[in-house]
This record gives sequence, C-alpha cells and structure tokens, in this order.
Amino acid sequence: MNNKVIYSGFISTIFCAGILFYYTKINLQKLAHPNSCVFCDKQILDRQKFYEDDLVIALCTHKPIIQSHFLIIPKRHVKRLEMLSLEEVSHIYQVIGKVNRASVKAFQTSSYLIHQKNGLEVGQSVPHVHFHLIAKRTGDSSSVKFLTKLLIAHLKRPISSEEIYKTVEKMKAAIKAQELSFSQDPLIPKLDY
Repeated sequence: MNNKVIYSGFISTIFCAGILFYYTKINLQKLAHPNSCVFCDKQILDRQKFYEDDLVIALCTHKPIIQSHFLIIPKRHVKRLEMLSLEEVSHIYQVIGKVNRASVKAFQTSSYLIHQKNGLEVGQSVPHVHFHLIAKRTGDSSSVKFLTKLLIAHLKRPISSEEIYKTVEKMKAAIKAQELSFSQDPLIPKLDY
C-alpha cells in the first residue's frame, strides 16, 4: 500500500477522533459550568498573563501548539468578534503587534498566524472572544506537521506551571524592553498628560 495513502488515513482518523473528543468535551464543560469563563477567572489570568492594559490582556495558553503560542483577549467579557467596539478591535490589533514584536525578541520568531473562532459550531471552546497568535521561527517544522498540531491541540495535556511561568517571564521582559526602546526613540513624540 502507498505510504501517502496510509499517512492520509492516519491523519484523517486522528482529525475525526479529535473533533469528536473536542465537541464532547465542550458540551460536558458547558453542562458542568454553564456560566463560567476561564478568561474572566482571576487565578488563571494572574498565572498566565504577561501583558495588560485598560482594554486588553495577553496571556500564554495552557496547551500551546508551540512555545510561542499566545492569546489576546478583551478585558470585557464578549462572546463574539462582532460584539466588540471599534475601539476594542483597534486596540486588540495594536496589542497583537506588540505581542508579535515581543515574540520576535523572546523566541526569535519570524512569522505568525492569527486564529480566531466565533461560535461553538466552528470550535470556539471558550465563550469569550480570543485571538490565538502562533509565532514560528524560520526553519520550524513543516506546514503539515504544524496544521496537524493545530487540529489536535485540545488533546494535549496542559503544560506545567513552571513552563507557563518561564514563558510569561520571557514575554514580560521582551515587552518591557520594547516599551523602553519606544520611550527612548527620538522619532516617537513624547506626550505629556
């Protein structure tokens, strides 16, 4: 039998099993905690966030596809993208740029994917708008391997608190360095409030 056929069958089986598990897990979670939101949980945010301002929080995900996999969320609990204000959308995109620049510094990444879902039917597992920023380095694993990891990410075990802490600290340092370099750049106007 052709190796490509076997490989395709294997990937299809993993994908289908993953989708079945994913939707079963989501429905069980909703039954157990219909009004809970992990992105509104102070304990989770305190453990995983590396950036926060008045409107937006950036945090490490507990099941990263690769080490440089982050979440950008509005502070206000909003279920879907179209429910965000224009100010929130604009600010989220500014923070995505900031997180990407920090990832370049902290993890030497060169490219990134932004991934966002709206609704249970398309796989939104947390009913709070969130953007995945998944940054890769030049020469990282192939696209097929990366997409497979993306499809089965929910099957992974969460990373340890120590791994989360290391990534959070690395990103905090990169964002602080970024803010310092912007504040010292003579081409950026200084605003007095």
